Amino acid sequence: MVAEQDEKLTERALALYESRYRATLEQEHSGEVVAIHVDSEDFAVGRSSHQAVQQLRVRQPKGRLVILTIGSEPDYALAARLLVGVTK
Repeated sequence: MVAEQDEKLTERALALYESRYRATLEQEHSGEVVAIHVDSEDFAVGRSSHQAVQQLRVRQPKGRLVILTIGSEPDYALAARLLVGVTK
């Protein structure tokens, strides 16, 4: 059940990245990291996953995050591994 929820969360984040953020972020932030708050569709960019998460948690202290490396091919395996804890 948890694995299925994680998979759906990752799929939703990847869809958001592809449809809303990819074109803009890749122009200026290729190689950096984006943290996506799936529930609000908010995001933050950082040089590391820690920095991106830290910036996003200022605005979105609770909820589910997915982390992706920005580039021509986002690191889908990283997204699957780095689901940041669900806080309710």
